[in-house]
Amino acid sequence: MNPFAIDNSDFQFLLDTVGETVIIDNVPKKCIVNNAKIGDYEDKYIYTLDSIQRGNLIEYNEKNYIIVSDVTEGQYKKALMRHCNYEIVVEGQEVCEIVGYNEFGEPIYECHTTESISVPAIIDKYTFKIDDFAPIRVADNQIIVTVQDNETNKNKFTVNVTFDVMGQTWKVIDVDLTRNGLLILTCENV
Repeated sequence: MNPFAIDNSDFQFLLDTVGETVIIDNVPKKCIVNNAKIGDYEDKYIYTLDSIQRGNLIEYNEKNYIIVSDVTEGQYKKALMRHCNYEIVVEGQEVCEIVGYNEFGEPIYECHTTESISVPAIIDKYTFKIDDFAPIRVADNQIIVTVQDNETNKNKFTVNVTFDVMGQTWKVIDVDLTRNGLLILTCENV
């Protein structure tokens, strides 16, 4: 028997006494958050009884984080989340729809601009590593962008799409889907 084992009722007591409410994918949840090891990133561990997974977007202390590790499951769930150091603003696009036809049978279009969206992102000059002490640098004109894997981001961030961040324009040259829950983009300065 493990003398340090904690059961659900004990962890629920901890959540009730020292837990904080965070927003996980737009849903408030009670969690315990503490700092991970000191390093180059603002990483934190999140502990909860609720379901979490890699790629969840967490709002904690008015900052955005993305869960970047696998989730350890036991009496509670534990994962590593990393601070999103940038937000990419994806401008709205003009969309035209046929709303009818004139007396000559020609289509009548109505056009409107879709809403701009802001996408929290982790941007780095190193390949994406969580627990490796020797990250590999990418070319000087490239960055690695990590965003949540969801339908909106999959549609907005495809190969050859460009976006502005850090005062420069970047083009997506590769989309890596090998880490469930995350879109890892290799981007080149244009």
